[in-house]
Amino acid sequence: MLTYEQETEMRCRRAREEALEQGIEQGIEQGIEQGIEQGIEQGMDRLGALVGRLIDAGRLDDAKRVSEDAAYREALLVEFGL
Repeated sequence: MLTYEQETEMRCRRAREEALEQGIEQGIEQGIEQGIEQGIEQGMDRLGALVGRLIDAGRLDDAKRVSEDAAYREALLVEFGL
């Protein structure tokens, strides 16, 4: 049989462990969300840079095509070192 103090200590320990687990889970979720946002932003920056270079080079048809064709877009990102 546990004393009142032992039971209280056990409950507090469990509460701290649960709070820690929840905090870790929330931190992981926030980190994932931030990573996704950063990835989207980087992708948009790469696409913007590619379209800008294509326009500067007078390659308007290619600029239109990269907006629709992912494989072609990837090939041109490689071609332009982006």
